[in-house]
Amino acid sequence: MTNQQMLQRLIGYLGSFLIILACLAVGKWISSLLPFAFPGSILGMLILFILLNFQLVRMHWIEPSASLLLRHMALLFIPVAVGLLAYLDTVMASLGVIMLNVVLGISLILLVVGRLYQRMNR
Repeated sequence: MTNQQMLQRLIGYLGSFLIILACLAVGKWISSLLPFAFPGSILGMLILFILLNFQLVRMHWIEPSASLLLRHMALLFIPVAVGLLAYLDTVMASLGVIMLNVVLGISLILLVVGRLYQRMNR
């Protein structure tokens, strides 16, 4: 790989990361303006989705960094899992409630998606 190709690849990664980070920053800014607590990262993903949906941002613009993040996503969950170990006694005390919520949440999602699928295929 030549230096020119490496430089183009680096610029592609940086440009796509900047687009994703800009959406995250706008989402966090909107979250700070809301009168209730809402994760800015979720708003940032929603903003990125809307930009992609209306083709204001092209998929190939963010594909280099998005594929890199997806390829190494498992590594991004390690800090969360390690942090959860600090509260293991609290998690174990509430394990029944947590499992009940997981089962109810999955059931609700399956019902809603099933109904939407049936309604859309009429």
